[in-house]
Amino acid sequence: MNALHRMARFLDEHMIPFDVVAHPHSQTSAETARAAGVPPGRVAKGVLLDGQGCQLVAMIPADEEIHLGRLGLDHGMEFSLADEASVSRLFGECDPGVVPGLPNAWGVEMVWDDDLMKQPDIYLEGGDHERLLHIETRYLREAFGDAPHCHFSQPRMQHLLA
Repeated sequence: MNALHRMARFLDEHMIPFDVVAHPHSQTSAETARAAGVPPGRVAKGVLLDGQGCQLVAMIPADEEIHLGRLGLDHGMEFSLADEASVSRLFGECDPGVVPGLPNAWGVEMVWDDDLMKQPDIYLEGGDHERLLHIETRYLREAFGDAPHCHFSQPRMQHLLA
């Protein structure tokens, strides 16, 4: 079973309506938003994190970045970014470098940022570099199950080129 089918089955089992949105090949979440014609704040980006004896996926808007200190304080442990090999091991059905938009469909623990609830709808990575799953935000809590949530993202740092 490929990643998109696993997530579609998960959404069907939870009776969450969704659409599949195809887009030109992209490598980053920001590129994905542009390619799909979607504001980046409406694309949920998954980031795999290493904690003390655990791994979890943090879901944030694609135009933001994780404030690791804030997330660590909220969860009582320090986190660091996991490497690409860890992503491939956990999500072998996905294309290299892709963290799927529903990591809980793999049984992977997750946390999500409250900023995702500010949007009318959300686009989740479909497991490859060319498809997104589109759901209305009102179904987000059901899609993410009992995963904890809080505010731990911040605007992406803009670096000026000299």
